[in-house]
Amino acid sequence: MTAMEPGMLLKSRYKVVEQLGKGGMGEVYMAVDESLDTKVAVKANHNLSQHTSAQFIREARLLASLKHANLPRVIDYFTENDSQYLVMDFIPGENLKEMVESKKQFTFEQINKWASQLGSALTYLHTQEIPIYHRDIKPANIKVTPSGDVVLVDFGIAKTGDASQETQTGAWAFSPGFAPPEQVSGMRTGPYSDQFSLAATL
Repeated sequence: MTAMEPGMLLKSRYKVVEQLGKGGMGEVYMAVDESLDTKVAVKANHNLSQHTSAQFIREARLLASLKHANLPRVIDYFTENDSQYLVMDFIPGENLKEMVESKKQFTFEQINKWASQLGSALTYLHTQEIPIYHRDIKPANIKVTPSGDVVLVDFGIAKTGDASQETQTGAWAFSPGFAPPEQVSGMRTGPYSDQFSLAATL
C-alpha cells in the first residue's frame, strides 16, 4: 500500500485528513477519531519486512508504556490492509527545525524552559525499570506546542537498556550533526548518547 488519501477511513474509526511528514521510519498523518471527535496523529508503516515490522511494533510498545507531559501518548495500534498503524495524540505546533528555518527568535527564558522539559523527559526515560534511549534527538523531533511547551517525538530508532535486547537495531540510522560519535561509529549507545544529542540541539 502507498500513501493514504484524505478521507480514507482506518479501522472504521480514524479518518485521514492530511500527511504531516514522511521519513525512513514511516509516514505520519493527521486524522480525526470519529468515535471521540478528536484529532490524532497516525504513523503508518507500509513496509512489512521482518526487520521494519518488528522495529515499528517495538516503537509502539515503548511509547505505550510511557506517561510524561513532554512525551507523546499512544492511543491505539493495529494492522490493516497489509500495513501497520500507530495512533497517538495529535500535537499541534511546529517543530524546532521549522522554527529555526523560518528565522524565529527565541528568548533565553524559552530555551531554558525547553532544556528543562527535555531534560525531565530524558531523566524519565533513562530511569525506567528498563531504561529507554531515544537516540535521535534533533530539532525536527522536538515539537513546540501553542502553549510554548515541547514534546519529544519519533522513537523509531529508540532502544532499551535491557541486555537481552542488545542488538544493532537502528544502528545504521543516525542524524549527522546531532548523533554522538559512538552512534556514528556503530558502537554501544546509552544515556550519554541522548545527552550529547540534546546538547548539540540546544
